[in-house]
Amino acid sequence: MVNDRVLVLCSTGKVGRNVCRALVESHFEVYGTTRSVSGPLAAPGVIPVVANYTQRADLERAFAETKATKAFVLTDYFKAARHSIELEVQQGRQAIDAAKAAGVDHLIFMSVADAERFDAKTHHIKAKVILEDYLRQSGVRYTILRPAAFFENLDDAANWNPLKKGRVSFLTDKSCKFCSTYDIGRAAAIALHHPEDWAGKSLDVVAWHGDLAAIAAALQTVSGVPVRPRLAMPIALRRLFLNDLHHMCLYFENEGIIAEPEAFKIIVPNALSAEDWFRFHNRYANGEPIVIV
Repeated sequence: MVNDRVLVLCSTGKVGRNVCRALVESHFEVYGTTRSVSGPLAAPGVIPVVANYTQRADLERAFAETKATKAFVLTDYFKAARHSIELEVQQGRQAIDAAKAAGVDHLIFMSVADAERFDAKTHHIKAKVILEDYLRQSGVRYTILRPAAFFENLDDAANWNPLKKGRVSFLTDKSCKFCSTYDIGRAAAIALHHPEDWAGKSLDVVAWHGDLAAIAAALQTVSGVPVRPRLAMPIALRRLFLNDLHHMCLYFENEGIIAEPEAFKIIVPNALSAEDWFRFHNRYANGEPIVIV
């Protein structure tokens, strides 16, 4: 049915793939933007739409071709916006405007938990605050999802942090709040299935709380292999080379995201813990399975 059609922007990325998977499993007709069908596609059951999700003309064409009446919108400071707050804001506004022009009846926007509380040096979160405000004034029916740190960052070879057998690393070893991108998708599905309940609301996607030692213990339980936790890099190098992410980690370490997992589990009762995520992800960076049957 046309009313069940969802267009997911950047469907082949870290977030998009699992958001698409969750929406397909929730019986939506899912279309996902991709720059080329010759590259890696989104989850099974997703209909690819060749479009550059950062370009207004491509977005308008994608909405027209798919006749999607729902949208999942995200922005990417690091890659698509090339570390530019202004460009990220521009791209986010274009997506919201294109959805409005297409008559989309519900838009899910992915922001960041506690986005307004991070300090000014955490540049990659500033645009999210601006775009949340823009969306509230847009006249589009919306729901904002505000995730914590992604479990997926524990296996991120593209950013020099591959998950290897017997070892797990992250930018901080202090206690943090995490979620799976799959649970972002499941939360999106709930909001889209119950638009009247979620119109104009925000939801913090926070599924689990623990430090790097607890993450290593979870992987050890799942894999049956001893696991050593380690920092992805020394703190001095984190400050020097990843200053933006360094200040994000400082917020995690010193302030901490306000929302608790228990609140999110009222909405998604089976939200993934660290152990659950390792079973769900079930692969090391080299493709070897974590769980040996």
